[in-house]
Amino acid sequence: MRFYTLATQPMFFTALLTTALLIGPPITAHAGCGCDKPAPAPATIIPQAAFSGMPVTLFHNSFRAGQTWKVTFQNNITLVTASATIVSKRTLTDVTGKIYVPQLVIAVPNITMGPTRITVTRERVSFIVAETQFTVIGKPVAVAEQTGSVLVKRYTTGVGADGTVYVSVAGFNNVCQAMEFRAVLNNYSLQFGIGDVAITNNQGFFVDALDTYSTDHFSISPPVGSTSNILDYFRHSFTQYCTAHQPGGLKEIDSQDPNWHQDGTAHTDYSTLIFAIAGHLGNGNGSAPRPGSATFDLQLQANVIVGSAKSAEFNEEGGFGGLSSYEE
Repeated sequence: MRFYTLATQPMFFTALLTTALLIGPPITAHAGCGCDKPAPAPATIIPQAAFSGMPVTLFHNSFRAGQTWKVTFQNNITLVTASATIVSKRTLTDVTGKIYVPQLVIAVPNITMGPTRITVTRERVSFIVAETQFTVIGKPVAVAEQTGSVLVKRYTTGVGADGTVYVSVAGFNNVCQAMEFRAVLNNYSLQFGIGDVAITNNQGFFVDALDTYSTDHFSISPPVGSTSNILDYFRHSFTQYCTAHQPGGLKEIDSQDPNWHQDGTAHTDYSTLIFAIAGHLGNGNGSAPRPGSATFDLQLQANVIVGSAKSAEFNEEGGFGGLSSYEE
């Protein structure tokens, strides 16, 4: 059997921050600006963190359209195998939309969260995605275009091999007005600061880095008791984005391949955003979270910003700072 072992790639969070540095201030300073996002970097699997039921895409030079391959997801506790057929599609790693690449799209099975090894096999050919390259995470918490708060008791999610904690949030594709969000992890003393949080979407697009270039639209407050740090995040108006993506709009989505618009440009999907947090635990020794899973009470508060300078000042291309402090 021919057996391919892929060269070890940088840890997921390190790769995200590297992307942020390559992108530079003009892009990282925007709180998720429409479809103007850099293409995902070529990788064996995109994205590198996903929840059960979410599609991931595998790439390999042995793939040929029409072939059927077996895909086995395995971690310390569970092992699940499924089959999928190779398709030839445009790849999001090429912004021109003109390159078709054989690829395997498969939904993550119901498997234990945490670093997960993936083995892909067909007849006498096999290759591996190592545990350091892929993490199964918790299902997203849904947000809506309304003011309110939600408390998810005992929310469980994956922790990557490098200690990165992932929190996914769904529903931003239906949020058009400017909004403020506040998130805190209760009963989980995860401490993080500027430069420790990166945001991607379910396609693998890099959306935002909460670093020194983007302090105009987020703030991080100290923990209260046994909580994590408190994250306030402002998302500017997406009215133009929502209008352009309606049927008949300038950026109507291609129904045959929803990663692309009808005009041939790449579509950035905001239905699910994944927050990757590279922090440490406030347990006295500053250790990173242990790879595997983490459970905490996730508190999320949302506020719609209507008809104010906050929502209009940057006209969908900037951020806003100065959010109010956390109150118990």
